[in-house]
Amino acid sequence: MSTLAVPAERAPDRRVGIALALLAVYIIWGSTYLAIRYTLTSFPPFLMAGMRFTLAGTLLLLLAGWRRGAWPTRQQWRNAALIGGLLLVTGNGVVVFAEQWVTSTMTALLLATVPIWTALMAGIGGRWPRRLEWLGLILGFAGIVLLNLEGNLRANPLGAAAMI
Repeated sequence: MSTLAVPAERAPDRRVGIALALLAVYIIWGSTYLAIRYTLTSFPPFLMAGMRFTLAGTLLLLLAGWRRGAWPTRQQWRNAALIGGLLLVTGNGVVVFAEQWVTSTMTALLLATVPIWTALMAGIGGRWPRRLEWLGLILGFAGIVLLNLEGNLRANPLGAAAMI
């Protein structure tokens, strides 16, 4: 008994979508500190950060509704509010606060050290990065440095300390 082979449907090529998504991340993330710098001329730091978080949260909620995603439970709302508050005050909020005295170039360089600090903390905890991971960390940081060579590295010590 023989059967005819039915050609399988080809999966759509997702490379273009992935490339566009990465491009959006590069542009949006890459311009964050510069955008913060400009908006600080019109808004106090934590108000600006709060507006940014509110806009992002609203857009995500609308996207979830449009995609007919599950509505968050009471516990998920509570956890999201806690994490959002911590990010606003201790994470992104401190960066926005510090950027009053630190250039966006210095901000990018200081924050580019976060993966290195994370690797060092993981090492202290018993899991040191392997050689290839160190290479990736060094190349990533070197790339940020190269992109910012012509930038202004001016920083007030208080702002730099808050950033770290």
